Amino acid sequence: MSRKIKLENLKRFCTKALEKAGMRSDYAEITAEVLAETDAFGTHSHGTKNLFGYVKKAQVGGMEMNAEPRILKEGDSYALMDAGHGIGMVVSCKAMELACRKAKKTGIAIVTVKNSTHFGAAGYYANMAAREGCFGIALSNVDPNMTVPGARGMILGNNPLSYASPTEDEESIFLDIAMSNVASLKVIQAKKEGRSIPDTWIVDKDGLPTTDPSQYPGEGAMQPLGSHKGYGLAVMVELLTGVLSGGGISSTGEIVSWCFQPEKYNNVSHTFLALDVSKFAGRENYLKRSKEMARCLREAPKAKGKDRIYLPGEMEWEKHKTAQRELELPADVAEQLELLSRETGVALDWLGGE
Repeated sequence: MSRKIKLENLKRFCTKALEKAGMRSDYAEITAEVLAETDAFGTHSHGTKNLFGYVKKAQVGGMEMNAEPRILKEGDSYALMDAGHGIGMVVSCKAMELACRKAKKTGIAIVTVKNSTHFGAAGYYANMAAREGCFGIALSNVDPNMTVPGARGMILGNNPLSYASPTEDEESIFLDIAMSNVASLKVIQAKKEGRSIPDTWIVDKDGLPTTDPSQYPGEGAMQPLGSHKGYGLAVMVELLTGVLSGGGISSTGEIVSWCFQPEKYNNVSHTFLALDVSKFAGRENYLKRSKEMARCLREAPKAKGKDRIYLPGEMEWEKHKTAQRELELPADVAEQLELLSRETGVALDWLGGE
C-alpha cells in the first residue's frame, strides 16, 4: 500500500541511509535532495524508488559511490567534466552550478559530462538554473531502449530533455520528457495486469506496432515520440551528450542499463546549458513578457468540457506544493525504501507509524 511521510523526513532518511552505505556526507545530502524533490513533483519512477538500486550497484562494483568529478577542459562559457563513474546526481548538480556561474559572466554557458551514472529526473537540474535567473536545459543519453523508424529492436536511448524558465516566483515554467511515446513502466504494468495497450507504445520483435505487451522487455522496444520527430530529437540529445563529451553513445553499445546490469559501469553522458536572461532584453522585461505569454495561454478558448489550461510544469508544481505538507509515496516506492531501511539499519519515519 502507499505510505505517507514528511518531505524533510524522507530527505533525512535518504541521507543517513547513503552515509551508512558508505557515501560521504555532502554527496549523500545532494543525492537525497534531488531524489526526494523528484518524488515531491510526482515523478516517482525517477525518485527515491531507485536509491536501493544505486546502493546495490555500488556494492557490486558498477558505480564509484565517492568518485570526485573532475573538470577536464574549460573556457569562459564551456566545460567538460568526468564523473569518474560516480552517482549522476552529484556531478549533475556541480555541472549545472558551474554552467550558471559561467552564464552570469558570459550570457550563456554549456557544461558536458562523461563517464556518469543515471542522474534521475532531468527537470531537477533545469530548475536549478531557473532559480538562478537562467533559462536552463538538461540532457542525458541512456542505454538503448527505443526503436527508430525502419528498424527493429532496441537501437537508441529515449534520451531525456528538460527545460525550465524563471518566473517572478519560484514556480518555473518547465518540461521534462523522454523521447519515447510512453514510459516503459506503463508497458510493464499493462503486462502484469494482462491487458492490451495502444499500438503506438511498443513494437514487437519484428519491429511492427503491437497491442500485446506480454513479451516486453525481452522482445521488442519502445516507439519514439511522434515517430521521426522523437527519433530526431533523441539523436540531437545523443550528439550533445555522448558525442560532444567524448563519452558513451547508446546506439554503439557503449552504454548499459544502470539497473539491469548493475555490475557494469553505466557510461552515460549529460549536458547542461544555462542562459542568463538578464543579458538580453533584461531580466524584468523577460519576466514581464513570459508572464504575459502565460496569461494568454491560460485564457485561450477552452475545449468543450474543459475549464482550465495548464502551463508546462504547472501540474508538477501543484503536487510539489501538496508535498510540503505530506508526501504520499506509491506502494512500489515504499517497498524499495523499506528494503533500503533493512539493508542499512536506518529507520523510516512514516506518518501514522506501521
